[in-house]
Amino acid sequence: MTDDVVEGDDERRRHPRCQIAASATLETRGKFNPSNQALCSVLNVSRAGIGVETGQPPMVGQQVFLRVALGDEIHELATRATRVDAGDRANFYQVGLDWGDCTVEQLEFLDRVFAIAEQMQS
Repeated sequence: MTDDVVEGDDERRRHPRCQIAASATLETRGKFNPSNQALCSVLNVSRAGIGVETGQPPMVGQQVFLRVALGDEIHELATRATRVDAGDRANFYQVGLDWGDCTVEQLEFLDRVFAIAEQMQS
């Protein structure tokens, strides 16, 4: 993991991103674009949100229930899609999810993620 700014980012980021390798699933509900278990790869996390890549993207503004597998733990998080971009590979999309709908308890895992990132830089 690193907390370097991801390539292509300009100085508009309020929170540095940590690149991590993790698997996740996302679930969207409602009558538009529902998905009960889309697989995705985690690209990075920050204190503001998480970036994932998936073949089944949500719509911007849609609430997304994310399950992230980190080590032996699965973290269930209520997020909101803020960005959906076509990825470099056909049929894959890079999705930005905001932590705004998460509880404090749901976000406690971030402290461990950033602590590990800091240890790896030392």
